Amino acid sequence: MTDNYEIKNPQNFVAGTVGAPGARIFYLQAHDESLVLTLKVEKDQVQSLASHLAEMLEGSTPASSVSATEMIEPPNAVWTVGAIAIGPGEEPEQIVVVAQELPDQEESEPSQAHIQISLGQAKAFVDHALFLIEYGRDFGRQNGHKPIGE
Repeated sequence: MTDNYEIKNPQNFVAGTVGAPGARIFYLQAHDESLVLTLKVEKDQVQSLASHLAEMLEGSTPASSVSATEMIEPPNAVWTVGAIAIGPGEEPEQIVVVAQELPDQEESEPSQAHIQISLGQAKAFVDHALFLIEYGRDFGRQNGHKPIGE
């Protein structure tokens, strides 16, 4: 069964994680008044989405400042994302994020989610996503350092 979703102007569009750094599961979540859509993604997909959104935002100033709130938990993912695309929205100052389900051999048509976000939400997503990605990296341990107290 194909589960397609369309969310226009979500109240929140955010990446979130569950688990300790090094063993985290990443999620993409958008919600409006009637729906909370949570999709399981890879860390690299979040990083790539943030990078491409940042490129789209270059040279533009969002009309309004938005801050991303934390993901609504527990994250019950409806499916795992296989591909993500972005493009300009129907209206000025909008971006459409399209997430496509990781193909299943039994299904002929993978599910899709179309999420229309504002430039302000895109900027908030980029800032939050980059923080999440950096938070999980332990540069000190990779270089042989131990945390204070060990």
